Amino acid sequence: MTAFTRAALIAEARTWLGTPWHHQAAVKGAGCDCIGFVRGAAEPFIGLITQPMNYAATWPLYRAEERLRDQMAAHATEIDIADALPGDILLFGVGKGPAHHCGFLSDGNRLMHCYREAGAVVEQDLTGFWIEKTRAAFRLPGIA
Repeated sequence: MTAFTRAALIAEARTWLGTPWHHQAAVKGAGCDCIGFVRGAAEPFIGLITQPMNYAATWPLYRAEERLRDQMAAHATEIDIADALPGDILLFGVGKGPAHHCGFLSDGNRLMHCYREAGAVVEQDLTGFWIEKTRAAFRLPGIA
């Protein structure tokens, strides 16, 4: 695996901005969800992630298992949330259920992610709303 910079990862992730939200998709410019966005933006650096993420849009409402966290741990190293830097992946959850949303921390304490209510991949301030829902942070292998 070749080392890559945080700036290169953030630059690639920004090429996904505006990609419409589409459940379980991962095609830049055509459609993605939060997982598809993270997988797609990371692919040029860590390769294709072949593990399927078959999930219903409502799975975190009815399941307690940490499916997203477990899948992320198979491809990245969990780090302390306070140690997260631009290019690291943040996982979010609401209520007592498992983490069910993810995105990249970007420069200036901002968040790049894709979710239904935004309708597309967006970059926005990492506000108290998102900070309170942060459940975990992960670092991709090879990032420098």
